[in-house]
Amino acid sequence: MIDLNNYRVVELSAKFESTVYRLDTSVDEGAPDVYNLPWYLEDQINPDDSSIEQLVGHEAGDPVWPIPPSGHHGSHIQLGIGHNDNWSDLPDGMLGLWEMPIDTYYGEAAVCFFDDLKGEPILPEHLGNVQKGDIVLMGSPHADDSPWIDGDTAYWLAEEMKIKMLAVGVPGIGWETKMKEPEPDNCPTHRAMTGNNIPIAYPLSNIESLTQERVFFMSMPLNVEQMEGTWIRAIAIEDV
Repeated sequence: MIDLNNYRVVELSAKFESTVYRLDTSVDEGAPDVYNLPWYLEDQINPDDSSIEQLVGHEAGDPVWPIPPSGHHGSHIQLGIGHNDNWSDLPDGMLGLWEMPIDTYYGEAAVCFFDDLKGEPILPEHLGNVQKGDIVLMGSPHADDSPWIDGDTAYWLAEEMKIKMLAVGVPGIGWETKMKEPEPDNCPTHRAMTGNNIPIAYPLSNIESLTQERVFFMSMPLNVEQMEGTWIRAIAIEDV
């Protein structure tokens, strides 16, 4: 039997507070995620047993956010198929989240927390604790003027270090650049990771509370075929 009593389990999922539309027409106001995306729940009555259940959705005609939440609201994980397979110059053989083996989503992680790197690109020389095949956890205390992942660094992580997953704290890390550039020069981190079937998990939080450079990280997606991004509960486990 696995015993976690001698380990510390750290919550890395970002807090996300839903807005709930109640049966009596009252509304419990929530708070958006770090990207200002909201979460909506609607009470309904289960006709079989009259219990209250909540739909993930939105109030019809809501002027604030007129579409329901997607798998990209709050802490989530994504891969290429269904998400950016419409971009040009991406390789054949990209997979969906549901096609990856389960051990893709957990394993040893290098913790890369950049206290002193502010407003500068993150380069391979800053990632000396990353080993081949690692999950890479990145964070910084800098909400403004954050360090960012240079495009060449993203390809170095994906193709030379062959990392297992990129897991990013936001705010703190600018993990994607050149989003408005024309293809194929746009979004180098997306291209480097998803083009090599490396999932990206974000926005994470609380990375600064980790006390060790190597931890066991886990962030499991929902097992839903054709869902190109799903919500996660991300945790790190470290020695006490």
